[in-house]
Amino acid sequence: MNAAAAERSAPSPWRDRRFQIFAAGNVVNNVGEAVYAVALPLFVYERTGSLTVMSLLAVLTPATLLLAPVLGAVVDRYGARVLVVPGLLVQAASAVAMNLTGLAGQAPVWPLFVFGALVQIGGAAYRMGWMTGVAHMFPDNPVRSRASLGSLYTLTNVVGPLLVSAALLWIGYTGLLWLNVLTFFAPIAVWLMGVRPPRQRPAGGDDGLLRGLADGLRVMGTTPVLRHAVLVFVPMLLVGTTGTMTLSLFRLQHDWQLSPRTVGLVLVAVRIAGVLGTVLVSERRTFPFRAIVLAGTVGMGGALLLMASGSLRVFVPAMVVMFGFQAALGVASDLMVFAFVPADALGRVGGIVDLVLGLPVLAGPLAVPALADALGASATFLAFGCLQLAGLLWLWRTWGQWAPTAPLDSSREEAVPA
Repeated sequence: MNAAAAERSAPSPWRDRRFQIFAAGNVVNNVGEAVYAVALPLFVYERTGSLTVMSLLAVLTPATLLLAPVLGAVVDRYGARVLVVPGLLVQAASAVAMNLTGLAGQAPVWPLFVFGALVQIGGAAYRMGWMTGVAHMFPDNPVRSRASLGSLYTLTNVVGPLLVSAALLWIGYTGLLWLNVLTFFAPIAVWLMGVRPPRQRPAGGDDGLLRGLADGLRVMGTTPVLRHAVLVFVPMLLVGTTGTMTLSLFRLQHDWQLSPRTVGLVLVAVRIAGVLGTVLVSERRTFPFRAIVLAGTVGMGGALLLMASGSLRVFVPAMVVMFGFQAALGVASDLMVFAFVPADALGRVGGIVDLVLGLPVLAGPLAVPALADALGASATFLAFGCLQLAGLLWLWRTWGQWAPTAPLDSSREEAVPA
């Protein structure tokens, strides 16, 4: 039996007890991240009432993507272990410092930015090591393992807004942000139980960081589907990330005066749509990448055009649909690297892709306040819908050059386009 056939016949990763333990640690940590992502912007809005401050704080998360090539090169050279626990400890310490200095009634806003940035930097290191290590921890079916974790991430994100809505009256934003601190220790517990990436000797000889990144670019050059997909994903990542979410939350509260609890329930619906979009992509045995990108691009663009409506009854369903398609495209962008790139280059290539795709993610939250001030919220959503649909032009131009359908549970060697 060859390697490809062996992986196709491998059982579901959920039958592996080590994977179950690994996934449990991710669930707890992901719930904390989801709570943090909802509670902190709403806390800032309550404190300042400013969309600009909300957007600047939201940009901290995508800004860490600028570190992705460096972190990816470190992982490929020294192994995933060097980033996991240190990243988690940086997150925990920074979150404690932020809560102690920034949550009091008369506290300044700057601790939320300074320590919030450190939380995100630690998280970027942890995620790069933890997710890249999946290919080495579960080598029998790494792509399906990564896909299942993607579904689990989206599913656990539903719990964050639900907790905010349910617990807000009892523990408030401060209690929710302290709850987030505790969740950083769940992956550390998994590590102590022995579920961790294997040790790896430093690779690459005397090659420096720049040489490693150049090699990652070479691998990308032999994988045309990555280049085409990046160009199609750029509009999606500009209009469908934290900037649009922040503008949506602001509009729900500012234009229609919805309560924080009601906003939390809307976000539950958004997360459920995200779960459906993610599962439809990641739990398949095949990976029809081109069809997924086409459907997601059309769906997101159409929903954004509907979000330009001044009617709450139109806006909320369109918002739910839009972020559902965005989740499907997001997991597809993650899986394309795992499906088409060799395991020993995942860090470098994944880091480069994260950087390129991170630039529009970073620009989105920065551009939203200016666009909303200049055009108004409705016109901003209209412009975003048109920009999203513009990605269809490159998809149409390169339709015949995209890789054929790749099995999610096939070996990487089989999945790499010739």
